[in-house]
Amino acid sequence: MSHSRTETGSHPAPDATDPRQDRVLLLLSPDPDTVEWCRTAEEFTRAVFADVQAIYWGHGDPYPEELDAWEGEWIISFRGDLIVPERVYSKAAKGAINFHPSPPHFRGLGGHVYALHENHETFGTTCHHMAKSVDTGQIIDVKRFTIAPGETATALRHHVGAVSLAQYFELVSDHIAQGKPVPSSPEQWGERLYTSKQLKQWIEETKAVDPGHRCFQ
Repeated sequence: MSHSRTETGSHPAPDATDPRQDRVLLLLSPDPDTVEWCRTAEEFTRAVFADVQAIYWGHGDPYPEELDAWEGEWIISFRGDLIVPERVYSKAAKGAINFHPSPPHFRGLGGHVYALHENHETFGTTCHHMAKSVDTGQIIDVKRFTIAPGETATALRHHVGAVSLAQYFELVSDHIAQGKPVPSSPEQWGERLYTSKQLKQWIEETKAVDPGHRCFQ
């Protein structure tokens, strides 16, 4: 179930020129595979900014109504699965950003599984602005890394989680908390959107042929 927390404590009068006084809405995932990365990101964000609202939302949870009442400077979805409506992300005065746990080639879901099955040598994580369509917003930054020989899907999820968290730390520390513009990358998204329905069907068909493949481990 989704839940949110806002912690402000006792603070002096806000300094409008200090970016650390920005109001931040942090969207996170309660999924067991990613929740620890999300909690670390939340803890870090609360250490940097004075006003942080964190919402953990999972598939099947009701729409978090508090989104419609939020006002502030930044919306950041870190490993969050909620598709934020334009009416919400357009209210972010300074920016609405998403961290996608795959390189731009793999829009949507299951990129790490497809990458392993196709024997890609590298993988990555993409930071981008939110847009009306899934994984189409202007790309801010891409961090690529080498897939280790024999790396399984479980290991790759942990690998990309660590790289994505480091990418998040860097963007917040070097740009957002400094009041500096976020970067703009020349990289482009892939044409195909990998949906949950397509992923489920692909897994069923591929497992029937090669159930022991490392992309299923």
